[in-house]
Amino acid sequence: MSTLKKATIIVLILLFSFTSVAFGQKVVLEWYDDAAWHEAGHDAVSKLAESKIEIGIKSVMFSDTSTYQTQMRMALASSNAPALFDWWFAYRMKDLVDAKLVADVTPIWKKHIASGEYPASLMNSFGFKGRAYAIPKMIDYWVMFYNTKVFTNLGLTIPKTWDNLMSICQKVKGAGITPINASAIGWPSFIWFEELLVRTDPDLYVKLMEGKVAYNDPKVIEVVKTWKDMIDKGYFSDPGISGEMLDKAFAQGKAAMTLMGSWYASVLKREGLAIKDFGIFVVPGLTSKGKSSIIIEARPILIGAKSKQRVQAEKFADFFMGVEAQTAFAKALEINSPNLLVSNDTRPEYLRTLAEDMTKGNYKTYTRFWEATPPEIVEQVVELLGKFMVQPSQYKEILDEAAQVANKYWEKNR
Repeated sequence: MSTLKKATIIVLILLFSFTSVAFGQKVVLEWYDDAAWHEAGHDAVSKLAESKIEIGIKSVMFSDTSTYQTQMRMALASSNAPALFDWWFAYRMKDLVDAKLVADVTPIWKKHIASGEYPASLMNSFGFKGRAYAIPKMIDYWVMFYNTKVFTNLGLTIPKTWDNLMSICQKVKGAGITPINASAIGWPSFIWFEELLVRTDPDLYVKLMEGKVAYNDPKVIEVVKTWKDMIDKGYFSDPGISGEMLDKAFAQGKAAMTLMGSWYASVLKREGLAIKDFGIFVVPGLTSKGKSSIIIEARPILIGAKSKQRVQAEKFADFFMGVEAQTAFAKALEINSPNLLVSNDTRPEYLRTLAEDMTKGNYKTYTRFWEATPPEIVEQVVELLGKFMVQPSQYKEILDEAAQVANKYWEKNR
């Protein structure tokens, strides 16, 4: 084929492509993810977006998380940056933000906050210094799960105050049942540390996560002493027991309560429990400041700053945060939507009361410890917190060591 003919064909292809776009051919965005079970949600939103905003979705799923992270980081810095991709939130995405590899989506957030669809505090978990760089795909609230059979048999009701909760722990222990499951093995060791901080002084928690307060600050020490007191009274399970064994203990009624993300319901269902077999409540505050706090865990969606489809991706992100798309996504995956105006009928039954409280503005959200502070600090402090759970009498030395870890990081990264 002659060079002239080849050139003519290329020009015709380009003209055809331009004409197709000009006359309304839908845009297709590739959405990268490493969780295959999300695909049904992608498909449901894609069908809706095609009809409403002429944007479709093509799911690109990775089976290996390490490969996924490597490929995304490489692509983001290239001219083939992804339009949409799932990631980890708060400090787990900060390196991408600092490198200017992801789009600023603050205007989208402000629009949906103004319409009452999302609490203003939630945006803090998706960015830094008042700017947002991701939108929420999924949100899990950290709540106390309780075994309804244990509560019924012992004549217990959901605690309204911290003293009520401590009385329940004492009564459950007296019945020969573990009051609260908690493991010192791996990441779960931070759960009660963060919870007691936000239940006592949420501002202190935020300052600690941002390096503005030390781990051995007197106020932090007092919070950890409360935790130590609970351990000393025998309110927790053996810290050396693994998570799977604790799950079975809860399901069998050998443990009364477990503090975990709302996703834990799926674990309990795998253990054979029905919705009627467990309930949830937000842990009461130790102070008036702590009663309206709630920890969240999130999965965000980010937009590649260098993507050739960035404008279309931002249009889709705006659509995805809306009630209609959120309803379709939640129904397809049978999950709770973070959009407060989505009908309660679409939410898991055990979360409906909490969702109503969120809609009323009864709680302010705070980022989970694992993502709320730099990973270089988290991964060392988690080990120290596990050590504390086994040896609570050494709390001062352990907090001093945690302070050294954090101070070393912040001195180099201010």
